[in-house]
Amino acid sequence: MSPKRKKVSKSCVFCRRSHLICDEQRPCSRCIRRDIAHLCTDSLGPNGTGNIELDTGNGTANNASEVPKVTGFLTQQPTFVSEHVGSEFSSLNEFLSMLEDPLLVNNSDNNGNHQQQHNNSNNDNNNPTLDVANGESELDMATTSKEHFFLTAADPSTEITPEDRLKLVINAKLEAGLLQPYNYAQGYTRLQNYMDRYMNHSSKQRILKPLSTIRPAFRAIARSLKDVDLILVEECFERMLLSYDRVFTSMSMPACLWRRTGEIYRANKEFANLVDCGVEDLIEGKLAIYELMTEESAVNFWEKYGSIAFDKGQKAVLTSCDLRTRDGRRKRPCCFSFTIRRDRYNIPICIVGNFIPIS
Repeated sequence: MSPKRKKVSKSCVFCRRSHLICDEQRPCSRCIRRDIAHLCTDSLGPNGTGNIELDTGNGTANNASEVPKVTGFLTQQPTFVSEHVGSEFSSLNEFLSMLEDPLLVNNSDNNGNHQQQHNNSNNDNNNPTLDVANGESELDMATTSKEHFFLTAADPSTEITPEDRLKLVINAKLEAGLLQPYNYAQGYTRLQNYMDRYMNHSSKQRILKPLSTIRPAFRAIARSLKDVDLILVEECFERMLLSYDRVFTSMSMPACLWRRTGEIYRANKEFANLVDCGVEDLIEGKLAIYELMTEESAVNFWEKYGSIAFDKGQKAVLTSCDLRTRDGRRKRPCCFSFTIRRDRYNIPICIVGNFIPIS
């Protein structure tokens, strides 16, 4: 008969969740092998052993048995529309107001400042609050949220489905402030400022009109969207960028990819040569596609984009445009086609453009 295994008085949180034998050293050998030694802590056993405690913020520590389960967060989804969608929708509302009252176009600088203040206010509301009475700082709370994310991501538990586990990790990453929806309102503010500076009144009105027609379709979809939905969309966008990195490097045709507000996030060297700038200038929204087009071509693009933005039956448009070099000194006539890529909610997530220079 084989000798009985020695029972330990307590297990770490990961060995207990996986129903595995744990040793008494901290970090335990299993956590060391899994490269999560820094997360190895004692778990509360069935007989009451263990020493995990939670600071409730009032100077007392509660036993771990009173801590709510992490999985509860997923079932308590917020019912309000995401403030990031709300910011974008507010920008579209401002565009519509400018169509109804042309005098507002001349006051766009003030609108832009107001929008920036609104965004800053939203960002402030998203930050953890400072509990002065209890002596807790925002930094401490952020650190705790990050530790919670790392614990969730490293948890080897197989008791939930991979899809549910992914949602848990995403929620924890959101709470830690490590993953946020993209703020498109800033993109609309950038577009408005560019139009005020470089375009005549007629061109601005022609661009504002198709953008305002997007508003009803966007509003219908936005009512059901929450921050977690937008984070999944943003992750989809990041994966799309990786795939187009490979596509663009194998293309000899000038091509680039931009968000629905115009900021360029990827381009190949052929397109960079066409507009006389470096590839490194065509990432992370440093330049916008309308900044590299003549005024009439930019208006033509926005009109065509606005007419099919939410039409699932329309994906690609073939037209022409005049690109211009980054310094604005030279014009490059091109055949131009663009394809709209949409997310799971039929909202345009990016536009991919191909350009063939005309001699």
